[in-house]
Amino acid sequence: MAENDSNILEASFSSLVLTLSSSAWVGLGKIADPVSGEMKANLSGAKFAIDILVMLREKTKGNLTEDEEKILRSVVAELQANYAETVFSKKNKSEGIPAEKDTPAPETGSKHNAEEGNQQKPES
Repeated sequence: MAENDSNILEASFSSLVLTLSSSAWVGLGKIADPVSGEMKANLSGAKFAIDILVMLREKTKGNLTEDEEKILRSVVAELQANYAETVFSKKNKSEGIPAEKDTPAPETGSKHNAEEGNQQKPES
């Protein structure tokens, strides 16, 4: 056996899931493309990779180990949530709606309320 053979990844269900997951993350623009080194979103590519993972989940139901099922379920859930968040924020940006984190939170601290409470009302 050659020395380089130890660096070859094992072909397993989990490695397939992680490979598809990586493709989806690249498509979401969350990690750099390993070929170009660029971080550029391709939402249709991300959706395709996520859809393949969902299809795998349905087609392999009842045929996976507990660990395989757990990793597939968590990868799909995390990717779907990030896809929805990315699409939602992209839609809001195109419509000029500020993102939630850009919107200042209303003051609810005691300083603001205390200042209002300490003001005396003029007597009539």
